[in-house]
Amino acid sequence: MKKIFFLACSLAFYLTAVSQNSLTARIILIGDAGELTNGKHPVVDAARRLIPLDAKTTVLYLGDNLYKTGLPDDQYSQYVLAKAVLDTQLSIADGTPAKVCMIPGNHDWQNGGRGGYDAVIREQVYVDQLGKKNVKFFPEEGCPGPVEIPVNNNVTIIVFDSKWWIHPYDKPEVESDCPYKTKDEVLTQLDDLLAKNSKKLVILACHHTFKSSGVHGGHFTLKQHIFPFTDAMPNMYIPLPGLGSIYPISRSIFGSPQDLKHPLYADMIKQVEKIAKKYPNIIFAGGHEHSLQLIKDSSYYYIVSGGGCKENRVSKNRRTPFATNINGFTALEISKNKNVRVNFYTVEVSGKEA
Repeated sequence: MKKIFFLACSLAFYLTAVSQNSLTARIILIGDAGELTNGKHPVVDAARRLIPLDAKTTVLYLGDNLYKTGLPDDQYSQYVLAKAVLDTQLSIADGTPAKVCMIPGNHDWQNGGRGGYDAVIREQVYVDQLGKKNVKFFPEEGCPGPVEIPVNNNVTIIVFDSKWWIHPYDKPEVESDCPYKTKDEVLTQLDDLLAKNSKKLVILACHHTFKSSGVHGGHFTLKQHIFPFTDAMPNMYIPLPGLGSIYPISRSIFGSPQDLKHPLYADMIKQVEKIAKKYPNIIFAGGHEHSLQLIKDSSYYYIVSGGGCKENRVSKNRRTPFATNINGFTALEISKNKNVRVNFYTVEVSGKEA
């Protein structure tokens, strides 16, 4: 176990530490945690062991809670294994006053398949039927949100389902019972919630990160240009120099459906940021990339916390002063004067397949 401290922003964007005496809220971000390793979950176990799970703490799972295609119907053999993964995540705060919130990612939506809507409903229903009073799945009924999760008088979490925005198949829209049924309605409600909380620190969270120095952000190394098949199958070292560059170049320019450059994904970022950046006190949080990152763009900070069980390449640069592909999670400590300290915890996982 290694704990990496990185000082982040406050409402006034001063770099500062947060003493435990002044601590008013603690938010734990765990993304892409949808697999066990040898029947255990090292990252969840580490968070349970190292973080005080008291009334000030909220654990937020940032989607891809189940790999690879979400929660199957209970008639399938994989169902028992899948629910065991959810049980492990959702038991993190058992017997404590801490709160646990879970939002969906693309893999919870059957990895973008035609049955994605049914899969995300099954997952929400399963979480609800556990009957844990301090656990909640947001948004409900496959709706897009946004949903406000009050933390205290100075801090609010706002979540929305980013996969709903880019999902190409059946999903709740104008004929549904969702409170917000279209992208325009989602944006209008987001604007209203941010205006309502404009004097608070807002953690705006969804599964798909808005900034990244990782794979989905277009980061490719010489290895991918020469051995392009290794992204899909790590041991497939078939050299295709020159021709192999087509894959990384096309993803960097056009993007796959799960890349930031893809038109649907890019449109979501553009539309949401247009609303969010009208307000000063926002930290963007997401997963999706299998890494931990802190990104600064103008006066806004973006946290990527997708190291729950997988890892993938990531790079440091001027806008990404901290990045690691080691498994782990992120803890935000917020003081009474609204200063924020971001702690990145990395977890060395033994016995995991390459």
